[in-house]
Amino acid sequence: MSGTAGNAIHRGSCPGDVAWSTVNAGEAIPGVVTPLTWSFFGDAVERAMKHTFCDLGVLARSAVVASPRPEDRLWDVFYGRAAGNLNTFRALGDRMPGTSGDAIEEQIFGQVRAGVRSERVRGRYPIVAAKLPWSAARLVSRLQTAVGPVEPFWRGAVAPGALGDAAEAERAFREAAVRLEAVMRPHTLAAMLCQALYEQLHRAAERAGRAGLELSLVTGYGQMAETAVVTDLWEVSRGRLTADEFVARHGYHGPDEGELSARVWRIDRAPLLELLGQYRALPEERDPRRVERERAQARRAAEHELFAALPASRRAPARAVVRLAMRFIPLRGSGKAAFLQCVDVARAAALVIGGERLGAPEDAFMLTARELLDDARAGDLQALVAERRAAHDAYRTLDIPELFHGVPEPFPIGEGERRDGVQITGTPVSPGVVEGVARVFPGSAVGDALEPGEVLVCRATDPSWVSMMMLASAVVIDIGGPISHGAIVARELGIPCVIGTRDGTAQIRTGDRLRVDGAKGEVEIMAACGRIE
Repeated sequence: MSGTAGNAIHRGSCPGDVAWSTVNAGEAIPGVVTPLTWSFFGDAVERAMKHTFCDLGVLARSAVVASPRPEDRLWDVFYGRAAGNLNTFRALGDRMPGTSGDAIEEQIFGQVRAGVRSERVRGRYPIVAAKLPWSAARLVSRLQTAVGPVEPFWRGAVAPGALGDAAEAERAFREAAVRLEAVMRPHTLAAMLCQALYEQLHRAAERAGRAGLELSLVTGYGQMAETAVVTDLWEVSRGRLTADEFVARHGYHGPDEGELSARVWRIDRAPLLELLGQYRALPEERDPRRVERERAQARRAAEHELFAALPASRRAPARAVVRLAMRFIPLRGSGKAAFLQCVDVARAAALVIGGERLGAPEDAFMLTARELLDDARAGDLQALVAERRAAHDAYRTLDIPELFHGVPEPFPIGEGERRDGVQITGTPVSPGVVEGVARVFPGSAVGDALEPGEVLVCRATDPSWVSMMMLASAVVIDIGGPISHGAIVARELGIPCVIGTRDGTAQIRTGDRLRVDGAKGEVEIMAACGRIE
């Protein structure tokens, strides 16, 4: 629980031969983080990811450390924005049988850079062959063990008056950090296995001469954590559940919920109440449970089509992959919900500590965890808080390149020149063709409300976006892949979606008329209407 740079959210130096990408890390923590958020996530997630590679046999246990050296890390932070280390991810991919550095870079970060090539290191292949099946077999029970106690922990910690003073809040914060890391380890393994299973389904569909059928094979699972929010919102809008009951279940969600300083629904219900008004206007055929049944029927039809088109010798392996996908893909949501509950406990605790030790609750977010828990006991940190807030505000006006070496050169956030007929491409993740008016959210899901039937265009999604996606006719997302949160939700809701456009939010403006093809991964700006203020 410590910062990794002088100002806590910027790595000031890094060797120039280390390549970085914001693509995948930007989905995990979009936007500019506060010092407390990075100190809570940074090293914990670093260790969790390395534990995952250790569980797979790729890394020795001695390598599971959060190094202060950026060249040894899997991810780090620059100008407040998280980025993944391509060098270390590629090196790990080259040590795994069945994949490579090239495959890892393409699957996790979207593309393989020109001029780089895989250099296989086979020394740990036998260890991976022994550990990977065992880790996969134990994953469900390990995730349930880590996730199970988190919800009662969250409910108890955020109950009114539960954190009576700074000492009690400090204990809750430390426990939240421990639980976060415990959840992230199996959650990361589940994410990696889901990506591998999707790739196997993609290959099976191509072998069957049914390219793209995998999009219908990984949907319709039902009872997923990602869509439970939508179902309960629907119930509140129909008077079958109260708003208080909803917040008791889902209050840790809300705009920018992965950021500790965010005002989630538990704290501010205004965005939630606005959503409920929009849900009340939706017709009954949009009932999420009805959509869920339709998606399940579509999946079963796709399975039948796949098995019928495959040669007899390939049907049994394909059935096995389909069964594994049904088992593991829904796990992604349960792990994410649990770590967001840990984040909300830390959020609640930080506000109590900030109010008692700093005199202003919100000042807590400008300190690292170590500073908040230890240094704030005996010292005036107001000057440091002011300095950090100024740096954080400055970074919010900047962006960094998607791909860079060493330390990136930041540039002011702005809009590029656009024209009618521009076609934006990404990864097709949920089929269907829709024409509609764009509503662009370059940052968090706040500001102008999404009107029913508009095309939602955003940088990345977290579970709080699910409630907005229900209103959209289609979704266009800058960051992510086929097993990313936004892709999973779009498929479950039956909404066309193109993900991984990289610059969709820069090219598209609110008011533009779009044509979204979720099967081809294409978004056309049919008429550029300019930004609606």
